[in-house]
Amino acid sequence: MSKIVSALVSLGLLAHSVMAAQMRSRAEGVPGVLASNTVGLGDIWVTGGMSSYFRIRPVANDVLSKSVDSVYRDDFRQLYGSGNKLQRDLLLVPNVGAAIGLANFLHLEVESVPWDGEKLGATTARLKFTTPGNDNLRVFGLGISLNATLSTEEDIYSKGETTPGFDPLLYFSVMADLDWIKIQPSLPVKVYLNYSGLDDYRLAHAYTQHQIRFAAEYKGYRKGYYLRGSAMLYKPLATKFNPEPGKGFLPTLFELGAGYRTIFGERFTFTADVSLDPVNPLSFYSKEVSKPPKIQVGIEAPLVYNETRAEAIRALIFNEEQRKRIRALAARNPAPKSTQKDSSAGPAGLKLDEISLEDQKSSKGKDVLKGVLDDTEGEVTEKRKLIRSELKQIEDLLQ
Repeated sequence: MSKIVSALVSLGLLAHSVMAAQMRSRAEGVPGVLASNTVGLGDIWVTGGMSSYFRIRPVANDVLSKSVDSVYRDDFRQLYGSGNKLQRDLLLVPNVGAAIGLANFLHLEVESVPWDGEKLGATTARLKFTTPGNDNLRVFGLGISLNATLSTEEDIYSKGETTPGFDPLLYFSVMADLDWIKIQPSLPVKVYLNYSGLDDYRLAHAYTQHQIRFAAEYKGYRKGYYLRGSAMLYKPLATKFNPEPGKGFLPTLFELGAGYRTIFGERFTFTADVSLDPVNPLSFYSKEVSKPPKIQVGIEAPLVYNETRAEAIRALIFNEEQRKRIRALAARNPAPKSTQKDSSAGPAGLKLDEISLEDQKSSKGKDVLKGVLDDTEGEVTEKRKLIRSELKQIEDLLQ
């Protein structure tokens, strides 16, 4: 078999793998940045992962000095000063979560930290709504979520006695995204934009918070790469550490992250992410409000899954782009005549220039994707069956 045919076989096998029944969530965002979509009706997705973070909190001087013998307290104050100090702990904590589709445009999502290094961590529940067209592969999507975070942090900031944890925090988030694959199938890029009224629940009693996040992802069918960024505004509240705060906001905080996502086993999605403050990467050593370097990994898989129409259409687009590449390669590098003769006598009498998503007669001069993006779910399923069948013929022919 010639090198050309070998290359075509490899591309054919790749196209076949593309059409495997992958289980992928249409609500898939990137870490910390939500997509506007919701999961399919009745679908149940579970997530798990690990992340690093620095626990940073102030310690009053009188509390700190009590840890020193009374004979040495004056020396301690002279050595360390009389102001408040910061306690910093580097931790690696687990996180788990789940989402269930309640309707085609609505899902409930819960995420929790089982252990934060000292105690049970916080739990956040989100009820997410999205706009009509959620089941289609839409160019522009818009969603909103109502959030409740059950904090386990003690309130060390408020004046008076320290209160116990389990303080519920209510806030909302807005998310929008642009899926460019619907406009240009050869460029599967998705852009996300989020706003939230809370950034760090541990500082909720010390600062009013506003968070804006964005991300751009090359959303390939089996793997993807993304770049994300955040801008956070913090306004000090009156605390026992700062009884008379100013009226203005602190200087804007920034966070920049990058990550990689891949699908393996047709069922599991693995994500790795790293981030830091690009302006002041070491500020967490001296500032209570900061964005320390962070590493996180996660895995996502469905417990109950019915392929949504949006992901079925995405699969068809990726397959069509792969088919175009196969035909373009065959056109640029035609096989020797002897190979062409053997190919024409294949088991199905199929020639490379006759490869199509439909029969030659019905598809000649027709845009293959015409009608696909607005087909009913049944028609999309039939098209996928036909694609798999024809790709199997190509694979058998070229072996």
